[in-house]
Amino acid sequence: MTTVSGAHSLPLPFYDDPWTGQAREAARALWRWHLSLWAAAHAAAAHPHAAGDWTEAAERVAAGEPDGVVPLEVYGAARAVCEQRNMPVALLAGQVRAAAGLTGPVRFETAAALRDFAAAFAGAHGRLLGRLAGAAGAWQQPWIEELATGFFLVGRLLHLPSELERDWLFIPLEDLDRAGVSLEALRTGAHSEAVRRLLWKQVVRARDAFAQGRPLLDELEPRYARTLKRYWLGALEVLSEVERRGYDLWQAPPTLSRFRRLQVLMQARFGRSIFSR
Repeated sequence: MTTVSGAHSLPLPFYDDPWTGQAREAARALWRWHLSLWAAAHAAAAHPHAAGDWTEAAERVAAGEPDGVVPLEVYGAARAVCEQRNMPVALLAGQVRAAAGLTGPVRFETAAALRDFAAAFAGAHGRLLGRLAGAAGAWQQPWIEELATGFFLVGRLLHLPSELERDWLFIPLEDLDRAGVSLEALRTGAHSEAVRRLLWKQVVRARDAFAQGRPLLDELEPRYARTLKRYWLGALEVLSEVERRGYDLWQAPPTLSRFRRLQVLMQARFGRSIFSR
C-alpha cells in the first residue's frame, strides 16, 4: 500500500491497486499530478504574487498548455491520460485553480467554504480516478466527491500540527469561535476540553463525508469495490484511533498498529465488523 512520505504517512487510495498494466500507469500519473500541485503550492507560499500566477496557470491547462507550475513531464503524463481515456481536462485545470488558494496563509471562514475547496481540489482528483474505475455516471460524482473530501479531511486532521507551522489551517474559523479555541492554542498543542471538542467536530465532519459517499461501494466492479472498501474502513479506523488517543495530535502521530491494519483487511474481505473498541 503506497503512502505519502512524512511524519504522518497516509495511504494513497487507488495509486497501485487494483490496477494492472496501463491502468496502473494512468492512476500513478494522475496521483503524481495531484501531489505535485500540493508540493508546488507549499513551495510557492513564500511568494506574494503566487496566487495570481496560479490562476493564470489554470487557464493555460484548460487551453491545453503546460501550466508552468509542476514539472512538464508530470503535466504531460496527466494530460495524456485525460486525452487517451476521454476524461475532462477541466478536472486538471480545476485542481490548479483550487491550489491557488494554498499559496499563502490558508483559512476557511465556514464549513461550507472548506467543503467547497475539498471538492474542487481532492474531489476533482477523485473524479478522475473514479472514471478510470468505470464510475463516470453523473449520479456517482457526488459520492466520489464526498469520499475524496473524507480522505482529504483525515489527512488534514493528522497533519494539523505540521500544517499550522506553514500557516495552513483546514478547520473552519467558525468552529474555532464556537469552541472558544484560539489559533495560538492549536499551534502550541494546548490540550484542553475545548480543543478536544473542536477536534471531535472535525472527526464527525470526516465521518459524515464517508457516510455520504458510501453508496459508491455498491456500484463499482468487485475488484474496485474491495479496494475502495479497504481504504474506506482504514480511514474510519484512523479516525477512531484519534478518538482513542483523546484527540492528541501533537505527542505522537495517530497511526494504526499492524494488528489493526490486519483487522481492516479482514473486515474489507469478509464484510463483518470485527473491531473491538
